[in-house]
Amino acid sequence: SSWNLRSSQHKEKDLKMNYCRNPDGELRPWCFTTTTPPPVSGSGSQCLSGKGEDYRGRISITESGNACQHWNTQFPHRHGWIPGRYPCKGLEENYCRNPDGEKRPWCYTTTSSVRWEYCAIPHCDETEQRADASKECYLGKGQSYRGTTSITASGKKCQAWNSMFPHRHEKTPDRFPDAYVYLTFSCFI
Repeated sequence: SSWNLRSSQHKEKDLKMNYCRNPDGELRPWCFTTTTPPPVSGSGSQCLSGKGEDYRGRISITESGNACQHWNTQFPHRHGWIPGRYPCKGLEENYCRNPDGEKRPWCYTTTSSVRWEYCAIPHCDETEQRADASKECYLGKGQSYRGTTSITASGKKCQAWNSMFPHRHEKTPDRFPDAYVYLTFSCFI
């Protein structure tokens, strides 16, 4: 497989316990959660804080008034943000989200001539913003991260990597022993 061809450039993925990891090159370390299906209300932020990567509200119209396309459909716009592939991104229904670190939440539109647009999400008041209780740093996309964080940014408990409940998956320690190490520096909450 392609993983074996690059084995000299890999580092062990260390899929232990239920710690956040990045075995497959996502934007940062992640995990399967123990919540299924993830509830929309009460998880993540309902307002815009920072880039809105933790926004989990129900706004589904772009700032210019276009309706959002459902994340699990490929019409009118084909895309790679399949909800089952990105369980931690909150890609539910046709709600505005920021799965890729854009300036703010966005969605694909149901208008064939407009592929995607940002959404108008109300800003959080200072009192509504979640406190940055702790920050953990990692290199690049976090593929070398070996910390012990086991809670998602929205507060959900992570599922153990060797468990198939509640989410069945193929990201098991025996199938993903290696990963690249990236050398840029960034942090996540």
